[in-house]
Amino acid sequence: MLVITVLHLLAFVEYPSSLTLTSDPRYRGERIALPCWLTQSTELMCLLILLVDNIIRIYLMGLSYFTKNKWDMLSMIIITFSFCDWCVSFAMGCKEFIRFRRILRPYFLLQNSSLMKKIVRCLRRTMPEVISVLMLMFFHLYIFTLLGMLLFPEFVQEPKGNGTVPHTNDEDKEGSTYFKSLLDSFISLLVLLTTANNPDVTIPAYSRNRFAAIFFILYLVIGLYFFMNVLLAVIYNQFRGYFLSSLQSSLMRRRLGVRAAFEVLLSKVPRAGHSIPGLEAGMGSGLIMSIITRCNLPKYITTALTEELNQSQNEIFTAAQFQRLFQTMDKDIIHKEKAAVTWCAHPQLRRIQRAILHKYFCYFGMLVAAANLLMISIELGLKKDTSLYDTHSMLRIMNFAFVLYYMAEQLLKLWAKGWARYVTDPGDVFDAIVSLALVTGEIVVSALNESPFHQKDDPSLVNSEPVLWNIIRMINILIMVRMFKILPLIQSMNLVASVLLDLIKNMKAFLGISVVCFYAFAVLGIELFHGAITYDASMSNKTFECGSYEQLEYWANNFDDFYVSNIILP
Repeated sequence: MLVITVLHLLAFVEYPSSLTLTSDPRYRGERIALPCWLTQSTELMCLLILLVDNIIRIYLMGLSYFTKNKWDMLSMIIITFSFCDWCVSFAMGCKEFIRFRRILRPYFLLQNSSLMKKIVRCLRRTMPEVISVLMLMFFHLYIFTLLGMLLFPEFVQEPKGNGTVPHTNDEDKEGSTYFKSLLDSFISLLVLLTTANNPDVTIPAYSRNRFAAIFFILYLVIGLYFFMNVLLAVIYNQFRGYFLSSLQSSLMRRRLGVRAAFEVLLSKVPRAGHSIPGLEAGMGSGLIMSIITRCNLPKYITTALTEELNQSQNEIFTAAQFQRLFQTMDKDIIHKEKAAVTWCAHPQLRRIQRAILHKYFCYFGMLVAAANLLMISIELGLKKDTSLYDTHSMLRIMNFAFVLYYMAEQLLKLWAKGWARYVTDPGDVFDAIVSLALVTGEIVVSALNESPFHQKDDPSLVNSEPVLWNIIRMINILIMVRMFKILPLIQSMNLVASVLLDLIKNMKAFLGISVVCFYAFAVLGIELFHGAITYDASMSNKTFECGSYEQLEYWANNFDDFYVSNIILP
């Protein structure tokens, strides 16, 4: 997986490099470009490792099995094609934009994730039903496109006798702007269906005739509230059914594998079983423990199996008990026992230690942090022009005092809990990292400009010292970040936060599919639209059309490198 990660990260440093402060061509300057031999040799090494991995699979599984596995066969084809494309790039000096092998790199991510492959198979099976609904939506869009062209034709002025007709601008008319041609009409209604800039499409016609709203209401009700919901329901139901059946098949294969392992071990080690009539054959717990310790399993799974085995009262495990034991592999969170607190011998110190370990001491710390955040809000709201730029402002003095308290609080917690218990608490580790960063920042600021309590005749401003100004800003940001620790203390907020974390954890495979899609389309965007937006210094004095990307200053929205391409796609 490390090789695949390195191979994908090469897109950020390959030509065109993303190593610039901004993607705006007006301020971008020269790109930091790595040598061609470095990027090409790194890519070649990654491809060679992937090739060796495939050769080992052929040797272990056999050529006949390997050729029947579509994922492995396609991987071998992509590696071979990548070698050919690599030779072309190396011969051209890494200056070409079109590199087809980069679009194919995400395939290796899919190949090395069984869950992502299941999602791809489920998406493939869902496509027929989805395409049928999309065809209905296309028919709906096409019919209303024709109706729009008939109902809102391009307005043409004709003089009528000697009368005076009010002058109108054709560009402001619905037909001239949004229903000018079949393609323009189709795009306009497609934009309207996605609810993006919908007033731009509807207002011109509605401003002339209020009954024009009936057309757009019918179009949106049918398309947005019917077809879109039907499409979502079809995708959800079909995908859920296929995905659930796929997971059930995986679970059955795992249980079958565990039962097969039990039977094989029982046959290989006859002494582990017993032959008392009327009793089911079983396996000793000592043998199971030795197998667990010798298996190449993740540490948390080994720990969970060992704890489950030690807690069991069974000396002999039957097939059903053996199956239930290995269901522990589904656990992904292991609750570690916290180290015991070493109490002080002196009675007075023990009282202080108990007070520090009490929950109200933690509540008091959160109250102090909230007061600090409130003071920052008030100070920035009233005196932002001086609070951030003055090294001896009231904000600097308050932050300095609060940081001293944060440092003392963490030292007291470390003394009361002990190192072993302190480092096992994620909240304490988070507080320690933030407090250490705050103390470091205050030390640097004080070293550069003395203590904020030291009065100066002419307090210096940090406008001319960007490093000092950035440190002061970072200190205020870290103080705000420290308030995140309040989440576990409020039960409702803790529940919501834990649900969000579980959702992110369970969506890893879907996030992987998103990474694959974004990566491929970002590379495709570079190859198709690189250099489409160019800036000329003489354009600074020109007047641009309202709504154009020049007038809106959308210069940074381009496909000139891999990083900005990923930013543009969402």
